[in-house]
Amino acid sequence: MIARISRLLMIAALGLLLGAVKPQDPASAKDLEGLQGTWKLVSATQDGKALPDDKVKKTTIVFKHDTFRFPESAEYATSRSGTVKIDATKQPKHMDAISTKGEVMLGIYELNGDNYKVCFAPTGKPRPSEFVSNPGSGYILQVWERKKKE
Repeated sequence: MIARISRLLMIAALGLLLGAVKPQDPASAKDLEGLQGTWKLVSATQDGKALPDDKVKKTTIVFKHDTFRFPESAEYATSRSGTVKIDATKQPKHMDAISTKGEVMLGIYELNGDNYKVCFAPTGKPRPSEFVSNPGSGYILQVWERKKKE
């Protein structure tokens, strides 16, 4: 009797888990595919202040599947590595960066071929609604360009 109840509970838990997993919509899957590869930072503004060009030029990010990592300097990164979750059905499109420590930064993004921009709120703050980084907001606005193969 106990084994039967345990089995029923496991089946119910599995059903809840499968119901909670939402398959990625086609637009988000297409954008995630479009992000794959290495990108170089073109400009960045944090809390209303432009970040120094010498630091910006040294910053690259690599997307592989739903993971990201900064292979070199990551002084102004959301986190050194982690995963991204995107939702291209929202306006503006949503991008969440989840660090390897589980910290979540809510953001918005726009992808246009070999260029994309993203705006993130600090951990624990609400998602930005537009691509701006005003003084006092804590938002970081970044413009990226796909790195050309050498």
